[in-house]
Amino acid sequence: MKRFLLTIFIACSVSIAWSQTAKRTTAYNFLRNGKLDKALENIEPCLTHPKTMNEAKTWFYRGNIYLQIGLSEKPEYKALSDNPFQIAYESYQKALTLEGANEFKLDIIQNMNVIAEGFYVKGVERFNGQDYSSAANLFIEAAKVKEEIGVFDTAAVYNAGLCAELSNDNKLALTQYRKVYEAGLRKPNIYTSLINVSLKSGDTTTAMNYATEGLQLFPEDFSILIAETNIFLAKNMTEQALKNLEIAKSLDQTNPSIFFAVGVSYDRLGNFQKAEEAYLKAIELKPDYFDAIYNLGALYVNKAATTLDEANLLPLEKEKEYNEMKNLAESHLDKAIPFLEKAHQLDPKDRNTIASLKEIYARKGNVEKAKEMDEKLKMQ
Repeated sequence: MKRFLLTIFIACSVSIAWSQTAKRTTAYNFLRNGKLDKALENIEPCLTHPKTMNEAKTWFYRGNIYLQIGLSEKPEYKALSDNPFQIAYESYQKALTLEGANEFKLDIIQNMNVIAEGFYVKGVERFNGQDYSSAANLFIEAAKVKEEIGVFDTAAVYNAGLCAELSNDNKLALTQYRKVYEAGLRKPNIYTSLINVSLKSGDTTTAMNYATEGLQLFPEDFSILIAETNIFLAKNMTEQALKNLEIAKSLDQTNPSIFFAVGVSYDRLGNFQKAEEAYLKAIELKPDYFDAIYNLGALYVNKAATTLDEANLLPLEKEKEYNEMKNLAESHLDKAIPFLEKAHQLDPKDRNTIASLKEIYARKGNVEKAKEMDEKLKMQ
């Protein structure tokens, strides 16, 4: 009797073990037939059963199932997982550490390429949807998977940096851009990106080092020239900035950013006429250019203020000159109003614009509009 019971127990154990391998085979067959929900349903129990959980085949099949879920266009299969490529990647990683991995190694490497491409495509989708932070993470995952199989994906790493920069994560952006640089890639856009992010991080020394090296390699590159100009402006090296900007203007007469930068430079140097001309040109080229429109309005306001200051320094006997200068100051304020109103229209929440309009309206005796601007300031 005891022998009979033992035989039954052994038979049951074999049956249970066989049922798990059968489930794995069933999962594989469902996968081949494109029934991903059934494939997933059958593979999951195999991940925890002692007979199948430590076999490379189990995790290889799981990776394949999730890979196909990630690639599927069917809503019912897309709903099976929020991060199918990540799970597929982790499954393949697990498979490579287990018994029987060599049998699947080549297929796993090929599928890793597909996963990386999947991450990359989703990154592009998020980028197009302006979800830059998520896009950066997806590009990073794409690069990581490629690195796992010995490939440095320059495009994925650079795009990760670009998206990080667009999401204002300058630290992450700099890390990704440096990876591309340290990999030996020397192109103008790499230098421009490194300069811009270094500058945003407040590291003008590093930014200048990249600019110097970049211009040595690409002396006629427009983007690096402009990036270097931004460094000069950040360091208040206005004369050097203007030299670059004159070169830039000769290369591109249709770029509003160049004329805006020229305006800023002359504004800093106190050259009202040239600053006015440059801002007007920038606005002509780009009628909705908020920065140029606001700066021109501010230029007129500041000119009015300095003109009044000069008038107030005149001796009392020069009443005629005083009145002329006062009228000139008022005319500058009149010029400022339409530009500041346009700036307010473009960005209704900008406090500097609202505050400027409030002061001008009050000075002009327009109590109703001054009160309106005051209420807007209080609401922010």
